[in-house]
Amino acid sequence: MLDNLRKKQKIVIYFIAFVFIIGMAGLGISDFFNRPPSYIGKVNGTKITIEMYQNKIAQLERNYREMYQDRELDENTRRTLEEQAWTALVEEILLEQQLKKNRIKITDDDIIAEMQNNPPQELMQNEVFQTNGRFDRSKYLNALKMDPTFFTRMEEYIRSYLPKQRLQEQIQQQSGITIDSLKAEYIKESDELYGRAIWFNYNSLPEIAVSDEEIRNHYETVKDQEYKKGPAARMKFITFKFEPTDDDFNAALQTANEVYSLAVRGDDFAAIAEMYSDDPGSAQNGGSLGVFGKGQMVPEFEQTAFKMKPGEISQPFRTQFGWHVIKLIEIADASPENYQVNASHVLIKVSASEETKREIFQQAQDSRKLIRRTTIDSVAVTLKLEVKDSDWVQDKDDYIPMLGKHYALMHFLRNGKVNQVSEVMFDNQGNAIVAQITDRQNVYYEDYEKIKLRIKYELERKKKIAAMKPKAEDFFKQHTAATFFKAAEAAGHSIIDLQRFRSDSQVPNVGKSTDFTTAALALKTGETSGLIHTPEGTFIIYCEKRNSPDIDAFMKDNEYQEKIRKRMEEQAWNRWWDDMRKGAVIIDNRHKLRYR
Repeated sequence: MLDNLRKKQKIVIYFIAFVFIIGMAGLGISDFFNRPPSYIGKVNGTKITIEMYQNKIAQLERNYREMYQDRELDENTRRTLEEQAWTALVEEILLEQQLKKNRIKITDDDIIAEMQNNPPQELMQNEVFQTNGRFDRSKYLNALKMDPTFFTRMEEYIRSYLPKQRLQEQIQQQSGITIDSLKAEYIKESDELYGRAIWFNYNSLPEIAVSDEEIRNHYETVKDQEYKKGPAARMKFITFKFEPTDDDFNAALQTANEVYSLAVRGDDFAAIAEMYSDDPGSAQNGGSLGVFGKGQMVPEFEQTAFKMKPGEISQPFRTQFGWHVIKLIEIADASPENYQVNASHVLIKVSASEETKREIFQQAQDSRKLIRRTTIDSVAVTLKLEVKDSDWVQDKDDYIPMLGKHYALMHFLRNGKVNQVSEVMFDNQGNAIVAQITDRQNVYYEDYEKIKLRIKYELERKKKIAAMKPKAEDFFKQHTAATFFKAAEAAGHSIIDLQRFRSDSQVPNVGKSTDFTTAALALKTGETSGLIHTPEGTFIIYCEKRNSPDIDAFMKDNEYQEKIRKRMEEQAWNRWWDDMRKGAVIIDNRHKLRYR
């Protein structure tokens, strides 16, 4: 019994101690759970801290103000800079990771060698480092030796780009560019034709009917070849726009009333507009909107302005943009059919307050919890918001319809499970969004109803091309090569001008056509083709001049080879970087930093 009492006593002591700690530090614990996270994202496991993010934004803002001293850093610009800051940090971390993975190390000796042997082109063109108009290496090296500030700046500059350059060189060396690939690229860009073509344009034919049965049969016949996709997921999402409330409008009305009071007491309206107006287009012109007529302004603005007399000042009135105060300068045209006025205005723009934004963000957070218990459709009905369906988004895609590029959501779609609900995220316009994955398939078919019209147009096009074919054959029989183009022009067929037409060229007004390209590049100077029947239509091609590859000359032209090699290496690097970027696991939790 004594042992049991001791055990109970221990439990009581622990309980009292726990209650004491909670009682003494309740606020602290509350603060702990509400504290912003120490990091706001990860790139393949590497953290992006709040400090890193804010410092990068501050750096970009300083650069912006230095570059555009006469421009205001408005909300849209600030949002753009925030996105640029995030992208820059992601790119920097990815680069550091790849430098480590590929064992790229830059020593001080590497820096010194680069400084001495490869000065930037901008410096080489600077008169300070030139003699008789040419770069003088001795002047440059002497500046490095005698000017510590110049040396330090050069060291910092080279240290900033040399690691990436070495990585790029390594990736390019692995790209497998050989002399054969250089020759293939040379042939592709030097094998070209100048001339003209007749296109028997099927669009000139009357409409041709395609039945629903034909459309369905085509879909079923080719769906495995053309409409089979995957793996992919689809989601529904709700957007929470940070729009101002009536309270926000009422708060801004105080300023609008102040503007009205100043104007009616006789203060200079132009000076008032320059000081108070949030309309950058008119404020710098004293609020002048010039002359405008019906349909040029939003309805509320037009209705107010058209009721005023010259010299009159309106009381503040509200539009979607905020509060306006108008001064009517004159009636430019009093005729009812063409009524026009000349007016100036002051706009007091209304945007969502920080309190409003926090409330909207909290609504998004609450909706996320509700969606997990019910469905996104039912929550949207309750909130009177529109649910949007992303349709299928393939794992290989790098953008989401209606939302554009959004790495965090793409990561969610690729890795989430059906019915999983996303964190609150932000779209490219700064609106909060909550998404739910509604389906995931390794293989799916494009929905027949959604592509039915597309199939219809394609079948109509094929029928017209087929109907135009015998007409083209009759034309070809009735005319000779000498009269083809004159006769075609008289008959209303399309004449296409071909300039530097190459293997990667598109046929003007038609698009890419493999059969057309093959036939065109088989011609010699002065030759005219026969009828060329292609899936894109029927053509006759005339070669006015032909430039053919000179492999022997190319093999002797080291400068040209190097030019092509550099371009191909740059393309190889860009492909490698894009693939690496797309495969990275990027977690974006910036939303946790906002509106807490």
